[in-house]
Amino acid sequence: MNAPTAAVSALDLLKRGARGLTWYVNSVMGDNAWQTYREHYLETHGEEPPMTEREFWWDRDDEQDRNPQSRCC
Repeated sequence: MNAPTAAVSALDLLKRGARGLTWYVNSVMGDNAWQTYREHYLETHGEEPPMTEREFWWDRDDEQDRNPQSRCC
């Protein structure tokens, strides 16, 4: 393997690792919750429009206030 190919492979590996870390942090923090909800809703309730992103976050916050569970914040 020549040097340019090794450098490209190392860079690709580093980018893939960064994307994986970003995905993991977003999943743990719940940042991708609306996207996950939307994808699931469209698969199961395709005929009705899903909540808007704003409505989703309001509903999620209200649900957490009504039913508190262990969480860091």
